[in-house]
Amino acid sequence: METRIAAPEISAPVREGLADAPSIRSLILDVRKKLPPALWADVPEIIEKDLLHVQLTYVPNGRLIDLGGGYSPISAVLARLGMEVTVVDTFASTKFYQQFSAQQLCDVLESFGVKLVRGDLREYDPTTVFAPASVDTVSCFGTIYYFNPRQLLDRCMRVLKPGGNLVLECTNAASLLRRVRVLLGRNNTNTFQDYFFNEMHQRFWVKGDVEALARYLELSKFHLLGRNWSLYQSRKGLPTFALKLADNALRASPGLSNDIYLIGKK
Repeated sequence: METRIAAPEISAPVREGLADAPSIRSLILDVRKKLPPALWADVPEIIEKDLLHVQLTYVPNGRLIDLGGGYSPISAVLARLGMEVTVVDTFASTKFYQQFSAQQLCDVLESFGVKLVRGDLREYDPTTVFAPASVDTVSCFGTIYYFNPRQLLDRCMRVLKPGGNLVLECTNAASLLRRVRVLLGRNNTNTFQDYFFNEMHQRFWVKGDVEALARYLELSKFHLLGRNWSLYQSRKGLPTFALKLADNALRASPGLSNDIYLIGKK
């Protein structure tokens, strides 16, 4: 059964047993300082993104599969908060690994108790490790547009508990900013350099795609959440207050936001 919630502003759910926002921000900063220097960050918008991801995925003493979150502090933060966290990542596919060794990052994550699976998400099968209906949350932030995720998500749904959380971040191909780019005659996905020389092929989503995915996965209920994280990076020349004003205005319409979160229950 499908339930769609359309609200002007949907905040992160209040998870039972989760520390307050200032405490989580402090923990995020503490974890980031232990990561390789290239991943250090105290930019407010980045910390707020980390905070949202913690709030969306946390389950007290729960079990989490984090798909593609290798260079994020979220897994370590959630492990510190008492969750059993498994991160699945190649630890070899981004610009960050040109600045430090993947093993250096893995050592830090494992020091927090995070379990690591080094492998291709397209081939990952959680059913070889987890029993059916034994995982509380499956999450994927900033990765799902690099490949067709159907088979991966099918496998993950088998190990997700009834009522368990599925949280996916999808890049919106039809955000307001990308519509403007098209009107200006610019590509709204990969640049020529990325596509032609770096062999980067990304498949962005639109609101209808995300809703169709929720129906395909037969989620018992779901809602969409709009955010605009990249706005702060791509428009650095504009005053922060103007960026925040635009961000908050766009959040009211996930279909116009840069990022669409699918937040659902099995």
